[in-house]
Amino acid sequence: MPLRNAIETHARQSPDALAVCISGRRLTYSELYDKIMRLHGALSKLPSRTRPNLPLPSSGRLFAFSGGNHPTATIALATALAGPHAVELLDPKWPDAMHRQTLAKLPPDAIFCLTSQTALIDAARRLKVPAIRVDTDDFEGFLATPAPLPFPSPSDLFQVGFTSGTTSQPKAFARTRHSWRVSLDASRMAFALTPQSHTFAPGPLAHGISMYAFAETLDLGATFFGTPQFDLATAHRAMSEARRIVAVPTFLTALSRGEKQEQIHEITTAGAKLDPSLLSQAQTHFPNARIHEYYGASELGFISLNTHGPHSSSAPAHSVGHPFAHVALSIRKNGVEVPQGFPGTIFVHGDLAIEGYIWGGRNSGFRREGPWATVGDIGQLNTDGSLSILGREGGMVITSGHNVYPQEIENALVNIPGIESAVVLGVSHPSRGQEIIAILKTDVALPEIRARLALGLPHYKLPRQFFSTKTWPLTSSGKIAHVELKKWLKQKDARLAPLTA
Repeated sequence: MPLRNAIETHARQSPDALAVCISGRRLTYSELYDKIMRLHGALSKLPSRTRPNLPLPSSGRLFAFSGGNHPTATIALATALAGPHAVELLDPKWPDAMHRQTLAKLPPDAIFCLTSQTALIDAARRLKVPAIRVDTDDFEGFLATPAPLPFPSPSDLFQVGFTSGTTSQPKAFARTRHSWRVSLDASRMAFALTPQSHTFAPGPLAHGISMYAFAETLDLGATFFGTPQFDLATAHRAMSEARRIVAVPTFLTALSRGEKQEQIHEITTAGAKLDPSLLSQAQTHFPNARIHEYYGASELGFISLNTHGPHSSSAPAHSVGHPFAHVALSIRKNGVEVPQGFPGTIFVHGDLAIEGYIWGGRNSGFRREGPWATVGDIGQLNTDGSLSILGREGGMVITSGHNVYPQEIENALVNIPGIESAVVLGVSHPSRGQEIIAILKTDVALPEIRARLALGLPHYKLPRQFFSTKTWPLTSSGKIAHVELKKWLKQKDARLAPLTA
């Protein structure tokens, strides 16, 4: 059932059921559907721009949203999910120059932003794009008389998304409604979702994992809980009404503190491999929850899943699980599929991959080989059919003539009791070519770390230098910022303490 039909059905059959709650601002399904129709009515009246690289139906408009997790975000996103329009989802943490460049490359028909985003408002004014400030009366004033929603085509676009960090121009891609319809059907079964899967997602709605959780929740007729800014007290209040959490591991680490949360029955996490210590911590803090750890990419959608119960997992803990039912995998090297157990580039065949980037894709890992697509991740299929991630093309470290994948060393490190998390990097070395550096969050003594690593890794894979840190630098999506860590190393930043024997 298309998401437009699902939201309308929930509004008719359960009008008083709570759809959204962000920072105490609550909308029932009937109220949300009314807002969607009013925003659709207002957007449809705007003149549209011609975009050969982003075709929309005649009644559809492209609007940008840069309001972060302001409560109006849920109305705007629901309108893109249910109506004929597409949303250009901008990260409010981007620098002003990146916002201006993005708007210039793909001017929307309207932009929804915050009053404090003056540079964005000025850029919109120069492009003659209406700027609606969502933290003022502008938003309610912009809404029009409710207009019936047309039935979008599965091939219609509904989202312009972005992948990248905060230091370079992001890569832009477009998503079709069909790709998410297939994905919603797959995740409902894989994550055991029901209309009672009331979901709390603490991360930014501008990022894929939270936005997708929002779409999942509306599709089910459940309630979505969010917070404008993450803080533990607000998060615990939101969790008290939820039965499910969707979060990247860094947010899950923060949530796994304080009193046990027995009302949580399902947790979905992605964006980085779960450390064994975090998995154990989360299982203790959420004793009634299954933890669904999936591997995927913005460009490819879902790829594989490992579900952890209280006493066992659906795949080996070092892996990222087995492929989703709708996904086929091929591990290839130089265009040829390699045997099981050998490393190669992970290619995916499924209905969820994008066709390509709108811009910014040059020298990226994403590419297609016929119906197969990859983002350049390196992995191997294990004997039980599960998938292990070893690294990224171009991320391989060549040290003293040996090819080393950092992920393999990171996995070995986090399996040492007392190491909370680890990042392995390759840095230039005059004689070895590259030298392996490990940065850890741990109190374990270096001799013990070296001894335990030597039990499972050959000598050439052992890091030459070890550093400890009390806090990781994070990207705006909550992932560890490897680029920033390399800067810390180069600048001998005091936040990195050398580990010595």
